[in-house]
Amino acid sequence: MVRKRLIIFLSVFLGIALVAYFLVKLASGYRPDFSTKTMRPTGLLVATSTPNQASILVNGKILKAKTATTLSLGPGEYNIEIKKDGFSSWKKKILIEKELVAKTDAYLFPTYPDLKALTSASASNPVISPDGKKIVFAVADQDEKNGLWVLDLPERPLGLTREPRQVLQSAPKGRDFAKANYQWTPDSKQILVTLVKSATKTKVIEENFLIDANNLNQATNLIDVTDQLPAIKKEWENEEKILQEAKLGKLPEELLGILGKSAKDIFFSPDETKILYTATASATIPKELIPPLPGASNQTESRDINPRKIYIYDLKEDRNFYIMSEQESKRVKEQEKKEEKISTLPLSSSPALSWFPTSKHIFLVQKDKISIIEYDGTNKVDVYSGPFENSFAFPFPSGNKILVLTSLSKETPVNLYSISLK
Repeated sequence: MVRKRLIIFLSVFLGIALVAYFLVKLASGYRPDFSTKTMRPTGLLVATSTPNQASILVNGKILKAKTATTLSLGPGEYNIEIKKDGFSSWKKKILIEKELVAKTDAYLFPTYPDLKALTSASASNPVISPDGKKIVFAVADQDEKNGLWVLDLPERPLGLTREPRQVLQSAPKGRDFAKANYQWTPDSKQILVTLVKSATKTKVIEENFLIDANNLNQATNLIDVTDQLPAIKKEWENEEKILQEAKLGKLPEELLGILGKSAKDIFFSPDETKILYTATASATIPKELIPPLPGASNQTESRDINPRKIYIYDLKEDRNFYIMSEQESKRVKEQEKKEEKISTLPLSSSPALSWFPTSKHIFLVQKDKISIIEYDGTNKVDVYSGPFENSFAFPFPSGNKILVLTSLSKETPVNLYSISLK
């Protein structure tokens, strides 16, 4: 009886151990191979997309599963494609390694985005705030609507946007704020408005006002800060310098030294995990500046940087990707400068290359076209083709829409429009 109980106990214990071993192997990416009667090592591909429930193709073969799902694949390179009707397709070659997890994180953009007017009173000279959440613009020839207006970009529930609000009203026989130059303060809470008070051949006298961006400012209560302006701007420069130095302090010391000598125009992604920069001299970024992460991106990188080339460095995965040449990003701007009429009004053109709110994409503004590119240089998608004024185009903070300044026809006034990306 004792021997029988011992055999049963050992059998149960062995069975539990085998099941536990099997489950651990399954969790590690191993799958049973009945032909060899062994556990075959595999890797996992987490196929996700925005929007969800998109089709998955592996090496050209469409699967029954939809995103989001996890696929078990043998080690090796695979051509992965994710597509959905009405959206751009996503393609990438992904390396699957045994016992490691790779992800797609595919972002699909609509093939035919919706265009919706956000203003109706002939908007002009829009300027985006430093935090990317507000737009100030001028309105002229609209009677009591003349002056400066502010539009908040963060969306309400159900994707609704807020109505513009007037922050300065031009007087019929007084100051015409629609003709002013204006810029945001670094904290995006105020706007510096500059008007020409008087002008001669030898001297221009200006008046400068700091106004609240959230309320209507009475013209009679404005205070001229022209005398304090040099000190105010110096304080702004110091604030921006402190913020930039705090961000740069997160970089590996060796990389910081390379960028200090061989790069310019360094811009951090919104989540501060990546940097977009332009190389000014040849250099080599050493490998393993940061301990490598399991399952990191396996896309082709460029550790050797060359002058007049634009790159992105991933601070989390220690990867450096080539994006495009500086000339490619400036070609459109140079053409627009030739066509631009001389004006004393503020320029509203957006930078040709900037970060998209996802921190995984780059926003490229071209002539009559807007494109979005993944941070590793793959999957370039043209999300809008059509005319827009002064190359003014910016993504909403949510990444769900793009803001452009355009007119639908020669008969309609120029206004701010949103382009839906979802």
